Amino acid sequence: MYLEINSSTEETIIDSFRQLAIKLFNDYKLIVNDYHYRLLDLEFYYYAKDKFEDIYAHKHSHQLQNGKWYSHGSGMDITFGDGKNYGGILVRAMAEITKDASKDEYFINTENQFHGPLKVKTEIFSKLNGAFDSTPNNFFLANISRDRHGALMPEANHVIEANRIHLNEVKDTSLDSKFHQGKFRFVIFPHLKLAEKTQIAEDMQRQFPHLTTADINKLFGSKFL
Repeated sequence: MYLEINSSTEETIIDSFRQLAIKLFNDYKLIVNDYHYRLLDLEFYYYAKDKFEDIYAHKHSHQLQNGKWYSHGSGMDITFGDGKNYGGILVRAMAEITKDASKDEYFINTENQFHGPLKVKTEIFSKLNGAFDSTPNNFFLANISRDRHGALMPEANHVIEANRIHLNEVKDTSLDSKFHQGKFRFVIFPHLKLAEKTQIAEDMQRQFPHLTTADINKLFGSKFL
């Protein structure tokens, strides 16, 4: 899949983040050899000169490419550059999918959740073949949109937009700290062990005003509002 960004305006860029997140959450699962994972938490970083100069984007040459893996000191990105603009989607959390898990848990093995980008990277590398094993690895995002049922990937009802986390606010000198405060983090299944759940609950209330406080607390499995 080509991860396309409409870079016409700041609004179209942010909407592109939203649409890509929805697609990655619902239509793709990560396969690492015999293990299958669902993406749960993604952060978008993008730099387009004069249009969206995200101070937190690495702007590494790898991020000019599209649909590649970019491993770095903070974790792993899925790149979405276009040769001119830099893009990286940090995978903050994922969980193993298994037919032995409950349908009520979206077939997610709750014992094998990986929250935090370095934990995600460690889990991925732990499932690759050995350093001296010549067997090719299967490591890719598989499109399961034609058979979500068979792929054990029921559609997420809510894709929540939230603040990215662990960023130094002092670095952002933009008007209203728009990159530090921007809702460029996307999460699903808030009952799982996501980071900064109170902030996510508050963002969910803003994004889905038809949901009551009781509705949101029920979705989280505990009282966060």
